[in-house]
Amino acid sequence: MVNLYRELQPVDRLSIRIPFPLSSYERKMITLLYQPLIGPDAVSLYFMLWAEGEDMEAANLSHYHLMNALDMPIAKIFESRIALEAIGLLRSWRREEDAMRYFIYDVLPPLEAKLFFDDPILSMFLYSKIGEHAYRALRQRFMVKGSTTEGYTDVSRTFMDVYQPVQQHMPPNDLQMKLSVEKPKDIPFDAQGFDFDALRKGLSEQLIPTSILTTEVKQLVAKLAFLYRLSPKDMQQILMMSLDETMHVSEKKLKKSASNFYKMVTSKEPPSLEKFVKVEKNKERPSTEKQMTKRDELITWFNESSPIDVLTSVADGNVPFPKDLELAEDLVLHYGMSAPVVNVLLHYVYLRNEGKLNRKYVESIASHWRNTGVKTAEAAMELAKEFEHRSTQPQSKKIVATEEMHEQFKLLKAAAGTFYLLDHLKDPAYTEPQLQTLVVELMQQTEPLEFLQILNDGKEPFTSVVRVVEEFQQHYEYTNELMNALAHYAHFTGSLNKGFLEAIAGSWRKEMVEDAKTALQFSMNYQQSKGKKYSKTAYNKPQVDESKLPSWYKEGVHKQHQETEEKEADPSLEEERQKLLARLGYKKG
Repeated sequence: MVNLYRELQPVDRLSIRIPFPLSSYERKMITLLYQPLIGPDAVSLYFMLWAEGEDMEAANLSHYHLMNALDMPIAKIFESRIALEAIGLLRSWRREEDAMRYFIYDVLPPLEAKLFFDDPILSMFLYSKIGEHAYRALRQRFMVKGSTTEGYTDVSRTFMDVYQPVQQHMPPNDLQMKLSVEKPKDIPFDAQGFDFDALRKGLSEQLIPTSILTTEVKQLVAKLAFLYRLSPKDMQQILMMSLDETMHVSEKKLKKSASNFYKMVTSKEPPSLEKFVKVEKNKERPSTEKQMTKRDELITWFNESSPIDVLTSVADGNVPFPKDLELAEDLVLHYGMSAPVVNVLLHYVYLRNEGKLNRKYVESIASHWRNTGVKTAEAAMELAKEFEHRSTQPQSKKIVATEEMHEQFKLLKAAAGTFYLLDHLKDPAYTEPQLQTLVVELMQQTEPLEFLQILNDGKEPFTSVVRVVEEFQQHYEYTNELMNALAHYAHFTGSLNKGFLEAIAGSWRKEMVEDAKTALQFSMNYQQSKGKKYSKTAYNKPQVDESKLPSWYKEGVHKQHQETEEKEADPSLEEERQKLLARLGYKKG
């Protein structure tokens, strides 16, 4: 189809003008005469522009507005627009500035009914669409009705018959009214497509003088040749058949002759028209075709597609979600990024982030790209390649351990002892308020990668741990401060794995923990409540009323009996050994 990137984008701005007042009569003509020709989508766009233009005062909308209001994709908006332009209901103006395009749409009224039905293309087009019976009914409905004026004399007074001038001093005419748009009297039709030189060569000057080929006749000849697909040689015969007794070409006779010629030579069925979009050639592409690599094809696709096309493509043809469309629109309109660069960014993040277009993550990359001044899809792809290379090799970004880092580790360890109730980590050199102030400040001012190395007392963290923390922060949009607080708690109370981090983060989210200070206090309260839950309660010996005990218990008889049994049941170990040896036949010793 058309190269939409060259023609129209959802982010392109538009303004609407209505140079001439439109009435309910025009609305009726659009519905009954034009809709069969251009279809309901184009008519819906026309009425939408009409409604918006009546109340618009220098407003600047984007084509996203039309897409949402009409529930149409950008391709359908463009097809409807050019259908309106071709039929003479819309005139479009375009201006390009700072990689942005601005359109002005002039909403034009339909042709008068007589002009519509007198036009051979429009009348035949309508006839082929709705059939003879409906065509005749519509023609009868819109043509001027009334009795004929034949035999009557026009007795209307002229302006000079009624009014006479009076000398007055007029103020200077400083203001000049100028209409940039003329009321349409015909459909936009280029008569230059017909070869009039070939037509003249086969005509005799004596039979058909050049003077009869006026501008109006030439326009009609070109239309009839286009409608019936007639060559200049065919039109020579038709012109000769259309001459009247005064050697002039009758418009009515010319139409009739062309119709009869078509029926005799081509078909008795009326001709029909089909929509065809003529695409402007891409001047930027070289004329010599070269074998394109996959990378070149991808760059071409980024350059020629709109952000909504990219979002649809990566979603396997499904309609993108409104939040994704809003993100793409903001990148172009609010942040001033070019459409090809936005296409690369959306495509890269979608593939790298497993189909998730996290707004903060996208905006963080967009900020870096915009600061580098990237304008083309090719340059954006190079930036994405460099970014991917750095992110997949965290070990290359090493942080040198310092003595200060060791002191920071001691601080974090002491904080874990105080706030997480880990007695073996407590340090009496610090008070709780001191720890809170110093640790919160450290968490606020340190990047997560460096913070992980501090937690390991200057040793480089494992790649798997770095990847878990980076992906977690990216997915859940955690600030550096909160991510460091989470890593601190997980490091000293459990392990830095995804499941444990998500379990802690779930509790924090419920309690609205959003900074390091709140995280430390919440963790202390949690550890205290957990300690109380699992601590053992002391056993209290029950109180006994001794006055109710029996006398033998008070005198301790039961204790004496118990001691006697214990003595009898506990003979000397040596005696037992000697008895056992004697039984076995061994000598004493």
